[in-house]
Amino acid sequence: MARIGITYEQVAAAADEIIGEGSQPTIDAVRKRIGTGSPNTVHRHLTAWRAARPQATVAAPELPASLTASIAAEIEKAAASARAEVETKLVQSQQEAAELADAGESLETERDELIEQVAELTTERDTLAGKADQQAADIKAQVERIEREQQAAEAARVDLAKAQLKIESSAERLGEQTAEIERLREALDLESKARIASEQKAAVLAAKLESMTERATKAEARTELAEKQSQENAKELNSARNQVQAQQIALDTAAREIEDARRQIKDVRSEAKRAGEEAAELRGKLAVSAHKKPVAKAKDKPEE
Repeated sequence: MARIGITYEQVAAAADEIIGEGSQPTIDAVRKRIGTGSPNTVHRHLTAWRAARPQATVAAPELPASLTASIAAEIEKAAASARAEVETKLVQSQQEAAELADAGESLETERDELIEQVAELTTERDTLAGKADQQAADIKAQVERIEREQQAAEAARVDLAKAQLKIESSAERLGEQTAEIERLREALDLESKARIASEQKAAVLAAKLESMTERATKAEARTELAEKQSQENAKELNSARNQVQAQQIALDTAAREIEDARRQIKDVRSEAKRAGEEAAELRGKLAVSAHKKPVAKAKDKPEE
């Protein structure tokens, strides 16, 4: 809001008081008396006040009429010339003073408006500074949350890597067991051929068959143990996958690693299932072979 200027009445009253005290009503004296006011406004009102005041006249001493007339004529000539020059300068000075006063008031108005704009800009700046501080705090909180999520994701990756190592170890053991089962199958084939070729080796074949049965049982036990370990590994992997899925939106890479691990687990389960089926088939063959002990035919017995 623009500042309210002082009035002519205030300036005139202050000037009259100063005159009454026997002093000259200068611009500074009037401003100090009023307590406020623009120098330009005080100058403008003070000029109007001086123009409105009656001019005091001083009584001249009485002189002879002829001398007075001669002096008056000479004075009138000089005064007319001086008065004309002074009046011209006075008019010019008054015009310049009025122009300066108007320009000063305009500048003061612009100054007041600029002060208001500065105050508004300062308020806006403080508001924006507060918002900037809040945004900085929010950004800091988000950065801390992202760091915590990254740490959790890294821990999940470590758990996943451990589970994957366990799965690879189980797969390696399963491969060894599968190879052993294959060797047992080949041995059984050889045993069958040897039994057909010679019944005299039946006892030896039975002993070998019992040994093979024991080995097959141990292999089956090892296969079941591997299956249990695979199930435990699968549970651990499911736990790790649940932890990683909590960060799935921000951690696509971890999701892909989990998907790969799931496929590997599926492959290991398939291999374990095939190994179990093969072990079951081997147990069936071993059971059939154990029940079918060789019996010598009557016609093959030597005559007594």
